[in-house]
Amino acid sequence: MHIVLIIFGVLLLLFGGGCTLIVLGLMGSEPQNIGRNLLELMSIWLPLGLLPLVIGWLLVRWGAKLRRAKHGEKRDG
Repeated sequence: MHIVLIIFGVLLLLFGGGCTLIVLGLMGSEPQNIGRNLLELMSIWLPLGLLPLVIGWLLVRWGAKLRRAKHGEKRDG
């Protein structure tokens, strides 16, 4: 179970990071239109960039915690 959580978390991190880089590239390509397009870019970046980044990071941490707990019990027992 912990391996699936870590793999799924890493995939979400990659997707969210890629979307974040794309949005930052769009913001940097037209600096004069940032104010006008900021709401539009934020509406794309929050659900497609930031949310997968945060959820992926939490899944990786949770999977690593489960892995440490599982291996810690095996070593002690």
